[in-house]
Amino acid sequence: MQCGYRLAIATLLAAAFVMLTCSHQATADAAGPIIPLPDADRVQLDRLLGKGVVGEALPSTPLAGIEAYLPPKDRIMTLQVVTSGKQMTTETHRIEETVDTAFAPGWQYTIEGIAELYFQKDSAGNIRTVAEKDLDKAVLSRFTPGDPLIVPGLKPGQSTKSKHKVEVFDLSNLKEVAHSGSLDVTYTYVGTYRITVPNGTYAAALIRWDYTGEVGPATIKDSQYRFLASGAGEVAMIQIRSISALLIYSDHTKRGKLLERVQ
Repeated sequence: MQCGYRLAIATLLAAAFVMLTCSHQATADAAGPIIPLPDADRVQLDRLLGKGVVGEALPSTPLAGIEAYLPPKDRIMTLQVVTSGKQMTTETHRIEETVDTAFAPGWQYTIEGIAELYFQKDSAGNIRTVAEKDLDKAVLSRFTPGDPLIVPGLKPGQSTKSKHKVEVFDLSNLKEVAHSGSLDVTYTYVGTYRITVPNGTYAAALIRWDYTGEVGPATIKDSQYRFLASGAGEVAMIQIRSISALLIYSDHTKRGKLLERVQ
């Protein structure tokens, strides 16, 4: 009798162990795959953000809607900016409902004194960057269709390609196109990673944009890696830019940005 009782207990414990193991496996599977960061990407990120910023790979789920990744509205975000060969500076970022009738309804993402980006929903409900105002060069660039900001449902490791018409206007004359051209964009959801920045530690989706094309006299090649965290927005990014316009203009910039604080 005692032996039978012990056997029953052992059977129950074994069954519980199997159930817990299966439950844990199901949870892990539901959480999504863990995708190690490719070596070539890690080299670029470590070089511009510093070693230790990008940590281990985490389970990755398909991208959610834009609302999950927008930073708090009407809050001021300060980012540290590390530019190759220059001293570290800071930038002030904020997002708010746009009051510019040309891009309303929508959102305006302002990098104080540097740029303004305008986001709008397309007919499918996806958020796209439809215009960018470069305050330093005093130009406004319009993108048709808009550049995807988030591709909801895109799975980790997947890419999507698109082509965009670009029109550039001088801010002094928004009725006349100064330059035009097109950009080919490859949008890749690399995976999810633990990111440690001055403002804290986050689980962040890594999106990579690769741009190639010609606009006016300029040949453009640009790569941007952006870490987007739920409820926090962009917590880290790097940009590797190469723009050449014969003897008129050139920009070969490598920079990284880290979220320092939110007010």
